[in-house]
Amino acid sequence: MPTPADRLRALLAQPGLLLMPGCHDALSAQLVEQAGFPVAFMSGFAVSAARLGLPDTGLISYGELLDQGRNLCA
Repeated sequence: MPTPADRLRALLAQPGLLLMPGCHDALSAQLVEQAGFPVAFMSGFAVSAARLGLPDTGLISYGELLDQGRNLCA
């Protein structure tokens, strides 16, 4: 059974461009999935902007980003 990392490597190995929308919470992740994209990403800026309305200047801790990542994957 391929791991998530194996699936990502396979997608990245395909020729051409891979459109990868960003998401910042569980709802945006679900919308990306429902739109049919095979992959998405989460950025520190997106999480900081969604939670605090501020750019990613170190106001959100690494632990908070991990928690948000867990929520996205749940």
